[in-house]
Amino acid sequence: MLTSRKLKLILAPAYVLAAVVIALAKPAFMDRYNNDPHSKPELRNKCTVCHVGKGGAERNDFGEAFEDAGYRITAKLRAKFPELFEREPK
Repeated sequence: MLTSRKLKLILAPAYVLAAVVIALAKPAFMDRYNNDPHSKPELRNKCTVCHVGKGGAERNDFGEAFEDAGYRITAKLRAKFPELFEREPK
């Protein structure tokens, strides 16, 4: 039977590996939203800005429009999706 210490020794590397995988999965496109001066701070680092659900699978309307804009955040894109952007830059 596994003792508490052995279990911790097994689980600790698994947690570290999971954190590394999650960090590497973050796409560069998320940085474009995060670095936009009009992006809402509470939405930064959220996959759901561009995707449906928690993961990076199907894109939502903003994700599709972002792709159509050449993966650039434009004034037109901000105006079309005001719920994702602040009026004044932060």
